[in-house]
Amino acid sequence: MMSGKLIPDIRLVLRDVLPSSAYNTIRTLCHESRFYKSWITAFILGMKFIFQRTRLPSILLFSGSAAPGDSLLCSAVLRESRRRGATNLVMISNHSELFTGNADIEYIWSAGKGYDIDYSIVSAHVRFAWLCRSKFRTMKYAPLIEADRSESPSRHIVADMCANAGIRGAVSIRTYLYLTEREKEAAKWAAGQLIIQSSGMGGRWTMQNKQWYADRFQGVVDALCNEIQFIQLGSPSDPALHGVTELRGSTSIREAAAILYNARMYVGNVGFLMHLARAVECPSVIVYGGREAPWQSGYVCNANIYSPVPCAPCWRWNSCDFDRKCMTEINAVDVVSAIREMLKKERNPLAVETIVI
Repeated sequence: MMSGKLIPDIRLVLRDVLPSSAYNTIRTLCHESRFYKSWITAFILGMKFIFQRTRLPSILLFSGSAAPGDSLLCSAVLRESRRRGATNLVMISNHSELFTGNADIEYIWSAGKGYDIDYSIVSAHVRFAWLCRSKFRTMKYAPLIEADRSESPSRHIVADMCANAGIRGAVSIRTYLYLTEREKEAAKWAAGQLIIQSSGMGGRWTMQNKQWYADRFQGVVDALCNEIQFIQLGSPSDPALHGVTELRGSTSIREAAAILYNARMYVGNVGFLMHLARAVECPSVIVYGGREAPWQSGYVCNANIYSPVPCAPCWRWNSCDFDRKCMTEINAVDVVSAIREMLKKERNPLAVETIVI
């Protein structure tokens, strides 16, 4: 049998040498081979549970995205499902490191290289859920309504995700990640320091309208570097800041989480590190601008700098008809002031917002 990797290469060759009718027939067969392969994979997966005399999963949760932030948000759904008595939960994600030590799930399965619900390995998980009468839940929020714009949520995205999983009642708006004592100890050197990220454009999905300005982040560092030490986390492609401990692209997700756990505070844009900081009880100052509102994706324990311009929240990804006024109106002085106010508070467990679905 031809491997899944080999089939696309052969199809490219056949497309150039065969009549279109013959090529389309072969293309259909290739599609069907994936279809049958996914059913076989689902059946084998089910048989493994039977032979090992292990209870079948009750819920399979799929984040629906390659971005680690969306997978981390699922930790809230897992917690709320567990609180309501759900057992044998499966998380389908390519970011298994986010769920190490998480007692809310029994299994973490890879989503594979593709994310199309019909053609990736996820299709086998869908069929496995059907075979064993489990529930398969795709955790989506803010769907695209046009090429460069998502639908603006009417409530917090964690509440939307919980609702999509069939959860009702009060839910806690926060994320969860569990570090070992060894991981915490290894990052104790970061205690009392301020973590900063200059850009989120190195992420899986690039959204210019979430980004503040690197020179203004530098202005924050310049204003406070004589009072507190800075550590820069993020992607290697993020603009470098001066006067900081440089760790762009040098840490794993869990190492970054341990640094945030020990740090005094995080400062950055809306994005993965914001959600990661919340998961490990690290207070944050977040430059929101106006692309989205804090009540839609943020946390009440943070200082969220939001611009309530008439067009906000627009949920546009990159386009803007107003020269990103919501971001340009926020200057370094505003962020420095928010940091100083946050520094007056003790580093205690963070407040948690509750929303009733």
